[in-house]
Amino acid sequence: MKWFFGLVIAVAILGFPNNIAKINRLKSEAQKAYLAGDYQSAIEHYRILIDSFQINEEEILINYANSAFLMTQKDNSPTQGIDGAANSGPAPTGEQSEIYQRLAQNTYTGLAQNAPSGMRSIAFNQLGVMAFHSAPPPKPGKDVLRQAQVLFKSALRTDQYNQQARFNYELVTKMLEQQENQQEQEQEQDQEKEQQQEQEQQQQEQQQEQEQQEQEQEQSGEDQQQDQSGKKENPEQQEEDPKESDEQPSDEQQGEDNPKEQPLNASPEKLKALKISEEQARMILEAMKNSEVQYIQQNQRKATKRHDIGKPDW
Repeated sequence: MKWFFGLVIAVAILGFPNNIAKINRLKSEAQKAYLAGDYQSAIEHYRILIDSFQINEEEILINYANSAFLMTQKDNSPTQGIDGAANSGPAPTGEQSEIYQRLAQNTYTGLAQNAPSGMRSIAFNQLGVMAFHSAPPPKPGKDVLRQAQVLFKSALRTDQYNQQARFNYELVTKMLEQQENQQEQEQEQDQEKEQQQEQEQQQQEQQQEQEQQEQEQEQSGEDQQQDQSGKKENPEQQEEDPKESDEQPSDEQQGEDNPKEQPLNASPEKLKALKISEEQARMILEAMKNSEVQYIQQNQRKATKRHDIGKPDW
């Protein structure tokens, strides 16, 4: 039994130099792949170092997280913090991108919680960069900027000399102010537009009311003119011309002017009582009618003559 433990120790001692050499070779290959932008190879090398050889050095962990994040990025970052070349390897699929994002997020978070202050500040700064790039294009919104601002501020609190974190904090703070100012301007423009629309609507309503009043006044004037014209026309049509009425004799006068023989209405009994024959009675009536006609004609001639002011009425 003792010889077995001795054999294991001997193998471990003999294999230790080989492990160191392999670790150094993996570190060198991972570093070269990282600087060349071959992040997929860099991730594979760093994973062997971390999982198989339990290498938890800060530089290894931060480059491992950086490789996973840069693997998913296409455009250069406007922020500072994650330095690296563009991805020279194959582009990851959508599912692979999500895996790399979670890998970077978890690694940065672990460093921000457990690493020394200098590395914690770097991890907070790079978490802020990831938050900044989590927004869809063309630019991050206010919520994303506030989240990144909090992370950059945590990086400065951990290490006030972290210039990359200071640059990023000032950058997102300025972008927030610009968005807030723009939002205020847009709100003011919207309010002005609403007020202008309300004024235009009021003017249109006033104009419509004025036009309606003018139409009502015109209609009222036309109705009054029609009433007045109707009143003028009706008397001319309905009232009789006094001249015509004066010139036209009554039925009685027409009967007197144009005497006709009329049957004698007196009964034979009355004629016998008066001792007058029917022929005599007819002659008397005709004589009376003739005298009445002459009298009426004389009166009409007197009425048509104009009275002379210089002469007496008689």
